[in-house]
Amino acid sequence: MNDLEQFTQEQAFLDAILAYDLRIIKDETRFWMIRTKKGYFYNEFISNDFVALAWNTITSATDFSEANQEALKDQVLLDYEEIKRPTTVINKCESFIHDVKPGDYIVIPNAGSEYITIAIAGEYYEEESKTYEIEKEIIARIEKKDVQINEVSCPYRKRRKITPLKTLKSSEIDGKLFKAISNYHGISNFDDYWRSILGVLYDTYSYQQNLNIVYHINRTSPVGPRTLSKLLWAATDCWCELVSEDNISAQVHIASPGPVDFQIVEVIPQCLDAVKILAGLTIGTISVVKPEAIPTFIKSLLTLPTEVDREYIATKRAKLQLEKETKMLPLEIEEKKLNNLEKKVSILERLKGLGVDTKKLEASATELAETFEYLKIESAEKDLPEALTDNETVSDELIEEDIAEEETVN
Repeated sequence: MNDLEQFTQEQAFLDAILAYDLRIIKDETRFWMIRTKKGYFYNEFISNDFVALAWNTITSATDFSEANQEALKDQVLLDYEEIKRPTTVINKCESFIHDVKPGDYIVIPNAGSEYITIAIAGEYYEEESKTYEIEKEIIARIEKKDVQINEVSCPYRKRRKITPLKTLKSSEIDGKLFKAISNYHGISNFDDYWRSILGVLYDTYSYQQNLNIVYHINRTSPVGPRTLSKLLWAATDCWCELVSEDNISAQVHIASPGPVDFQIVEVIPQCLDAVKILAGLTIGTISVVKPEAIPTFIKSLLTLPTEVDREYIATKRAKLQLEKETKMLPLEIEEKKLNNLEKKVSILERLKGLGVDTKKLEASATELAETFEYLKIESAEKDLPEALTDNETVSDELIEEDIAEEETVN
């Protein structure tokens, strides 16, 4: 690599740090799972950007008030003779219509939950052409196995727009989330699984006063314990520059590939600027610079001589301008070098202003970056839609009767 290429890469590295921002998930955001009728409607949902729920006789015009509950139960039992627990159906319809909000996250499994898609919920709407009679006919054909997947379209009236974010193999999610997905309810609240859901989408995010930094290991061959330990130690040491270790926890997905998820609790707003710089330094550059180059760039940044400050750069820049004018030289490399020095000074000023010991940080951040190439750490956000790179709990104990009744229609 020649000098010009070196400084160009370093510029990309520094720009990534300065531009790095945290994804702030609103505190009111909720998480859901919506099934696809044994996978029959999965491809249609993802391709056409919507999800839907059964029981077409219940709509947004339905009166869900307590005074109308008995009449509503009678209606469900009359319209859907296979239902034994009408309250369950009513509650799920009400959740789909009123509780799911635009901006919520939805987990959508395919047949057998071999794949799942995570999407952002949009506005609720109804497809009026999907009548009760069409629903009953198509669901009956599916139950009798008269049709194959993709041979019928979804007959459900109640729908929500979605923006699919990412599709993953079930092996790429943690066991807790996979176990929850195995339930057969048409719609389920997944608020307890927010960390598992957000952790496969993002590298850094803040949700309900928690800050999570996720290192996504993509090495497919066995991971050496020393390198994994090095990542855990070095990352902890980095983040201890900002908060006490008592406020940090780590969650490791044992399988490889898989995430190493650091969580910092009780994050205060004053800490967020330092977090942006530190996260940018230790995870935000992997999508723009080759992993093997990051340790060198970190060392060059954090060991910048103390005499290099804004006054030093201004003097150098004036001298460079004079040489260009008198000698008629392009001096492209020198210009890039000065520009990079200015960015380094800006980053160091922000870190020092926030009380970060850059000498201590240099050792741990370099150690951390040295694991990136071996572990094949990649950004989880590289494939997310560009427009979104800005921003009652499922029980593990399921009642078999509940499963059987809902599976017949959803």
